[in-house]
Amino acid sequence: MRFDPHYRRLSSTDWTQGVEALNQFSDGFPLLVVSEASLAELNARLVAAGQEPVGMERFRPNVVLAGVQAHDEDRVDMVRVAVGQQEVHLQPVKPCARCPIPNIDPATAHSSPVVADALQAYRQDPRVGGAVTFGMNAIVRQGVGQVLRVGQPIGADVRFD
Repeated sequence: MRFDPHYRRLSSTDWTQGVEALNQFSDGFPLLVVSEASLAELNARLVAAGQEPVGMERFRPNVVLAGVQAHDEDRVDMVRVAVGQQEVHLQPVKPCARCPIPNIDPATAHSSPVVADALQAYRQDPRVGGAVTFGMNAIVRQGVGQVLRVGQPIGADVRFD
């Protein structure tokens, strides 16, 4: 499968501060950034409610951060990934309003609202009209075409709004 090279599909410039970020098969932005700590917090809430924990695959992130606090991805201004002698810069630009897909167990295709119900209790975000969010949509500011791999070192600038 391929995307027509003559068609330019851009992410919403309302969220990218006017930067033209190409977007092809993804929903609206090229990348989704989520942290392991955010999933751990959600799973702690699910278990406390008598539910089974869920895996990261339910959220379909492209980049998973380790070694940060829960929902630090919400406050990151720029993620810098070391790729050999170069850096890739990823800029989280928009909270990811969640669709019903995280409610579906990918192993069984069984759907249950427990994930959405748990997120509803603590993840409503006024930046997107009060929608339930989990993770941050991101654009590539430097290093388009570079390959990211598990375990690559990263650095990040944190925003204090």
